[in-house]
Amino acid sequence: MSDSSQKATLLPSTTLVNEVVNNVRAQLVLDPYLVILSGCDRGRQFKLHQLSYVIGRCHEADIVIGDPKISRRHGVFSIFKDRILFEDLQSTNGSYLAGERIEKCWLNVHDRILVGDTLMRIDYKCYNEAESEQALYRAAYTDALTGIFNRGAFMQRAQEEFSFCKRNNVLMSIVMSDVDHFKDINDSYGHPAGDQVLMELSAILAEQMRKEDLLARYGGEEFIMLLRETSADAAAGWAERIRQIVMQYPFAYKGQSIPATISIGICTRRISTLDSLHAIIRIADDALYLAKRNGRNRLEIAHFTDSSISGNDVK
Repeated sequence: MSDSSQKATLLPSTTLVNEVVNNVRAQLVLDPYLVILSGCDRGRQFKLHQLSYVIGRCHEADIVIGDPKISRRHGVFSIFKDRILFEDLQSTNGSYLAGERIEKCWLNVHDRILVGDTLMRIDYKCYNEAESEQALYRAAYTDALTGIFNRGAFMQRAQEEFSFCKRNNVLMSIVMSDVDHFKDINDSYGHPAGDQVLMELSAILAEQMRKEDLLARYGGEEFIMLLRETSADAAAGWAERIRQIVMQYPFAYKGQSIPATISIGICTRRISTLDSLHAIIRIADDALYLAKRNGRNRLEIAHFTDSSISGNDVK
């Protein structure tokens, strides 16, 4: 066999080995991540691949943190090749490193920064390590079918938001929605088709949410949303837009068109010291079932007295 033929024979396997080696090297590259250690977003992590990241509560922030004690634009991380700079953006409650309030600081690996009730740190991880940790987070906090928050994660985050609204006596809206005649969809088209409707519906809802709002699968075909500092009129207008989008959406499974609509219940409240999160959710849920009794594919806005919203009557 000639030298040229030997080279031609070895070339494919050599290429394969090189690809494997390159893949292993790529997996071992360490990238910077912002890791949330405590607070309502505990367990989340964000890969820092841009030049800078603003953190805060508003939807314009690059990284939205659900902590009500964090300012709307709280601070900014500037990413350099070999180090990271954190700068506080004149936040109300400040940013702390090792117990001391900071305005601007270069960060070392594993330095812990406290903003509001949220403790975070910078860490460097390979892709596989970060992906494994994210898988654990998703398993604990997200719904396996739709990928949005599960009920437990929502209640944890919503309680944080509720406490903030109570301290500041500001508006909060709870929106409950439910797929109309969902059992009929499962019976007529099969459970995989019903699952497809739920996945596409959750994507529609997520697309219409602001980053600072909360969305979760509450159970079965029921979804729950929390809208921050949103008036009753604004919440109703938003919900009506959602209802119309869903009504006109071309749900389908394996070539079969699946008509689907939703009913919606809304409770908007300026939170006071007498209120309870569970009572507000219950009243929004009551409005949802009123929408169903009144014909479905509609929304109802809760009307209540101060006595009806009190936590004392929660069952």
